[in-house]
Amino acid sequence: MQRIQCRVQDVRPFTDTVYHVRLEAPQGVDFAAGQYLKVVLAEDDKRPFSIASLAGEASLELHLGAFGPDSWAMQVVEHFRNNELVELELAAGHAQLREDSTRPLILIAGGTGFSYVRALVRRALTLDPARDIQLFWGGKTPDALYLHEEMQALAQQHPSLRYIPVLEDKPAGFAGEQGLVVDLVKDMNPDLSGFDIYIAGRFEMAAVARDLFLAHGAVRENLFGDAYAFI
Repeated sequence: MQRIQCRVQDVRPFTDTVYHVRLEAPQGVDFAAGQYLKVVLAEDDKRPFSIASLAGEASLELHLGAFGPDSWAMQVVEHFRNNELVELELAAGHAQLREDSTRPLILIAGGTGFSYVRALVRRALTLDPARDIQLFWGGKTPDALYLHEEMQALAQQHPSLRYIPVLEDKPAGFAGEQGLVVDLVKDMNPDLSGFDIYIAGRFEMAAVARDLFLAHGAVRENLFGDAYAFI
């Protein structure tokens, strides 16, 4: 893992509780789609965030869900706001896109777990624009799907990509599904044996997904998520 210093380019809200951070990417910084970095606040305080951008792009992009003025993530938002230069360690994680696989993909995000999935879907489509991909993004309300229109546009550009937004509280007129994202994946794919499955969200969701998907044929070696290193 390498330590780098980055210039903060931009910090702005997507919504009242989700922030978009762009950091200038130094030349030669390499990472795989689906890996994460650590923001170094102190030697004993390094905070992990998925990288929403791809290697070779001009900026490192992060999506931070910050609930409350002194929340764990809001402290990092303020760190970016108050410092022109920040220190990072990267790349971490073993749930990156398996680029040698040609199996159809199921990508699942809860909330800001979308930052992980965004990198995966963009890289997968770069490698094979015709690859069969289902992208499920779950949230409580429409605001939780803070790049909904971007994903709709991407799906329109790529007929092989099916984007399925899922809300727990679905308002009238919303073009998506209602319920829990993990249940929707299972209902739409009763046999999961042929898929590579990637998931990002709360540990509780990842644990439920693992048990449910394995019971419906998913292959453990083809189920990926950073949470599974801890649960």
